Amino acid sequence: MMHISELYGIDIYSEGAKYVGKVNDIILNLETGKIVRLTTEPLRSVSKEKAKEVLKEKSVLYKNVSAVGDIVILGASSGVVEEGGAEAKPSYTPRRSLLGRTK
Repeated sequence: MMHISELYGIDIYSEGAKYVGKVNDIILNLETGKIVRLTTEPLRSVSKEKAKEVLKEKSVLYKNVSAVGDIVILGASSGVVEEGGAEAKPSYTPRRSLLGRTK
């Protein structure tokens, strides 16, 4: 079993073996205790607008993770934003986050 703290810094790859980024922050649902999203940029000490951008363009839903080990591998329908901004359509927009209300 892996601890959440062990996810930080792990490389994230798409199903097609394209590098997405490193796990920088982990968003948890505090009510269920489950991981909701992994970000490739930090959410700490950033403005609300920058946090919205990171959540929209630099993160992946944890439900789209197909495997975690030495790396994180995403499934086919992950809506991943790859380096260079190839795809920017997340499949989930949070209504509430630890940073406050988002749209």
